[in-house]
Order: sequence, then C-alpha cells, then structure tokens
Amino acid sequence: MRVEVLSDHGGEQLWRTEQQLRSAEANTAAWADRYRQSQDYLRVVRSEKPLWKRIFAVPTPTEREARAHVQETWQEVVHADVGRQQAFGRRQQRAAGLWGEDTLAWALSVLPDEWVMLRGYHNRRGETDHVLVGPQGVWAVEVKRRRVRLNVAGDQWWYEKLDSYGNVVETGPAVDGGGRSWARQVNDIAGDLTSWLNRKGHQIRVSTAVMLLHERAQLGRIEDLTVDLLANHPRYLLDELYRSPPALPPQTCADIVGLIRRDHQFHAERRRHRRS
Repeated sequence: MRVEVLSDHGGEQLWRTEQQLRSAEANTAAWADRYRQSQDYLRVVRSEKPLWKRIFAVPTPTEREARAHVQETWQEVVHADVGRQQAFGRRQQRAAGLWGEDTLAWALSVLPDEWVMLRGYHNRRGETDHVLVGPQGVWAVEVKRRRVRLNVAGDQWWYEKLDSYGNVVETGPAVDGGGRSWARQVNDIAGDLTSWLNRKGHQIRVSTAVMLLHERAQLGRIEDLTVDLLANHPRYLLDELYRSPPALPPQTCADIVGLIRRDHQFHAERRRHRRS
C-alpha cells in the first residue's frame, strides 16, 4: 500500500497542545513559587508580633492581610494546576490519536500497491484520518484510540470509560469537537466526497468506517449502525476491503486519487484565505 500525507493536522494539534502544556506547567510553577513566598512572609509577620499576641494567637492587621494573601495564592495554584491537568489530558489524547492512526497504517501496509492511503483529507465538512482508494472501492476511515466500551443506537453514540479493571468510571457522548457523533463525522465527509467524485464522472459511493483502536476497547450495544463498518481491530477492515470483487481499474483509481488530492488542496486554500 502506498501512503500519501495530505495534511498533518494531528501532528500540528499535538505540537500546539505540547506548547500549551509547557505554558500551563510554567504558570503552575510560578504560582507555586508565589505561594511559598507568601507563606514565608506570613511566618515573618507572625514572628515579629509582640510575645503576648503570639501566646494568645491574636492576629495583627498585617498578619490578616498576609494570611489572606496565602489563601488567594493557593487558590491560584489550584486553578493553574487544573489548567495544567487539562492540557496534559489533551496532549495525551492527541498523542493517542496519532498512535492509533499510525497503527492502522502499519496494519494495512500488507495491502498491495494498488491501494493508496491518503492521510489527513479535509473537505468542507471536516477532516477524516484516512481515505483508502483501491480496486475494491473508496473508504473514508476515522480512527479513535479510547479505552472505552462504545454503544450505538442509530446516530446516537456514547461511550463508557473503563479503568484498568474494566469498571465503568465515566460515560459521555461519542462526538467530535462540533458535537457530531463519530458516525456522522465520517459520513458527512464521505458524503461530500461522494458528491465531488460523482460530479467528476465517477459514479461510486465512498464507504465509511470507524475504527476503535485501543487494546482494551470494547463494542457494547450496537443497533442501527449508520457506517459501513465499526470495528476494534484492523483485520476487520482488511476483511471488508477484500469482501467485494475488484471493480475499479488502475487508471480509475489513479484518477480518483488525483481528484481527492485536488479537492483537499482546494479546501486547504479556502481555509488559508479565510484565516488571512
């Protein structure tokens, strides 16, 4: 299988989250230092009180101000550390996502060179991790690396987060940053790509897959699935790719790859123009 990187959006996101994490760590350290300084000042203020006030624990106005400053700086330390933990969580999630994408690419490397993997395809409906083009068709594939049990009821997707013992510790909707279910996320992108290819003379449908690639990921209740494949191991995608007989000749595959590349570049230029 040949691999072409259209964009490294995941890598760019990881770099940004690493920058944010370093900034959050520096902010936390700065507030922790201020907290230690405020404690030192409070000890000095208490030691300078008259003896009888120290014996009877009578605070002076200066001591009350110093004690209030200690409390305020401690709250800032707590707030900064929450930001640090959130940045660390985002960094871990980004790194895990890239690991999952690389894992799928490695697993699919057994495909012959008639197959092309386009990584980081982006159109007006968003970005998907991989688009596969080969003799058996075209697939849009979204990869998630989460230690969860995934449940599906039509377009309602939700997860149950599992601890190392398999106990449920958290639940929530399985959605992208825009609130779309993982199915709708990849279906929207694939639908737009299908329309583009159809307009250019290729009357094919782009199939869709969501791959949940964590060694402890589980599939729970699955009803009315709206993607062509939901799986937690690459072998199921390989099986699906070979299920249909070859229908696209090499030149057609090459034309489709060129159109996908062209569409991605068009939307990349539009995004750059909007930002400028």
